[in-house]
Amino acid sequence: MAQSMVDSARHSGVFKDFHIWTDGAIEGANCHRLKRANGKKFIRLELLDEKVRHLKYDYFVWLDADTYFVRHPGDILRVLRGAPVHASLESNTAMPNPLLPDWGPCSLRNFTTLMQFRGVRSRAIFTVNAGFWIVHRDVIDTFCGLTWDFWQLCRKVGYQLPIEPLLAYATQMLCGNPYAHTLRETADLWATDTNGRFAGQVPSGGRWQFVDCFSGETLKIRPSIIHATHSKRALVTCGRKRMRFLETTQAL
Repeated sequence: MAQSMVDSARHSGVFKDFHIWTDGAIEGANCHRLKRANGKKFIRLELLDEKVRHLKYDYFVWLDADTYFVRHPGDILRVLRGAPVHASLESNTAMPNPLLPDWGPCSLRNFTTLMQFRGVRSRAIFTVNAGFWIVHRDVIDTFCGLTWDFWQLCRKVGYQLPIEPLLAYATQMLCGNPYAHTLRETADLWATDTNGRFAGQVPSGGRWQFVDCFSGETLKIRPSIIHATHSKRALVTCGRKRMRFLETTQAL
């Protein structure tokens, strides 16, 4: 999948550096050795804190491997809007009558209460998807500290949270105006194919409908970068074809 991601970026005219922690080789990327990460549910944060921070860049952009570029995204950092962090804020957990009562192991009501108790002051409290986020190097310590603090608080009250609620908390504490970082405001850059618009196929660049699973709200979007969670097999097939082609070319 990572090979497909890098290839799609290059074909779209994106030539920024990709750094990938992997046990194999990815053509067009800077590869770092990573032994088995199974069981490490916070591997993204651990890599940021222990490895990524030592790279010589001002901003670090995380993309999950099941990501596909359908066109050049322009300046990715535009979504920061002066903030040191960004993640696409999606559903409002503080809405009065949500379609679903829980986000992972935690009820929306309790998650909202925990976020407010820990200092989030906005009226809306948002979820995020961890497939795309940006952090400036100067706030890595603060960012990681916030995520671990929130995890410890939630553990004390009985919730073993995955990374998404932790990322939601740290982002909303550091982003300034959270409403400027919502999916509605930034979907021209990145969005997750939550509803399976491209299930079983490589994503294309047309406009499609995003459905908020908590509110039922629909939004017509046309992102440049798609988190293709329902296209994993197609992305793997693309990546393998590319790697076989490279192996054949090198053999010749």
